[in-house]
Amino acid sequence: MKKDTSLKSIIVLVSICLFISVALAAVNMLTSPKIEEATRIAEQEALSSVLPQNGGFEKIQLEEYPDGVTEIYRDLDGEGYVVMLSIKGYDSSKPMSAAVGFTSAGEITELKIISAQGETSGIGSKVTLPSFTSLFSGKDKALDGVDAISGATVSSSAVIEAVKESFAAFESAKEVS
Repeated sequence: MKKDTSLKSIIVLVSICLFISVALAAVNMLTSPKIEEATRIAEQEALSSVLPQNGGFEKIQLEEYPDGVTEIYRDLDGEGYVVMLSIKGYDSSKPMSAAVGFTSAGEITELKIISAQGETSGIGSKVTLPSFTSLFSGKDKALDGVDAISGATVSSSAVIEAVKESFAAFESAKEVS
């Protein structure tokens, strides 16, 4: 009798696991296109927000990107470039994503933090506020006047370092195009 009970338990557990796996796969199939579309729209909005005077964007392929740089785009009108970043802040398992716009002359037009989910709410998330991101507008490589946020030094220092890396990506992109 004990053998029958354990066999039934195994069959029931396997059936439950199989059902849950199929259900998760179905949910993933239904939601992944919507998530991809939302991500694409957010990326396009970020591109346009950091380089508003643009004629569309073309993705630039480099052999090797600097640390934290995920993509580089060139404005088709020649107004500038946008560098997309993945920034490891306080919670490095959930990197922040950001976009940095550059004029053709190499000045930052704007910095936009797209997501900062891994940062502590109310502290590290301050990097998303205009009081911090606006410090980068009009700056060159030196980033004079841009300091870490007191109390959120890990997150803000990570953003500052990533923006410094974006200048290297900008220079490489300029050479390619």
